[in-house]
Amino acid sequence: MKILVAFSSPKRSYQVVKAACNFAKSNDAELILLRVIPDPQKVGVVAQLIATNRPFEKAQSQINDVVEKLLKLNVKVTGLVKIGEVAKEIIKYCSEIKADYLFLGTAKFSKPGLFFIQRDPIVRYLVDNCPVNLCLIRHESIDSISDDEVVDFKL
Repeated sequence: MKILVAFSSPKRSYQVVKAACNFAKSNDAELILLRVIPDPQKVGVVAQLIATNRPFEKAQSQINDVVEKLLKLNVKVTGLVKIGEVAKEIIKYCSEIKADYLFLGTAKFSKPGLFFIQRDPIVRYLVDNCPVNLCLIRHESIDSISDDEVVDFKL
């Protein structure tokens, strides 16, 4: 079994990775962390002008750090960074690796009565187009996660 995790950063993805790890360990599954960086060529002229390799390198470093911590906890895990349209690249990669599940984080919005996917076009696209089982992990706030938890990655 393969579980793909849409990864954004260690702090923002902490709850998602934690839930996916627990699920992967209980099912003897392989975990793949995927971070997609928007392509500056498609974002706009200003993005093209200021584009550097720094966002890709930082994302790769973050993925590598989390993978290293999870390997120490005996989780079968790999990670990678891609460049492209975020939601479409996640869907494409799900199909390429024949993932069984996609774990994705969502945020709880402060205004009551609004369904969460109306405010997040990436989540909305993934809900509408995901070719595999989709597990949405909603968290209250990334501020509720201490930096110690992110560093230790306790499961």
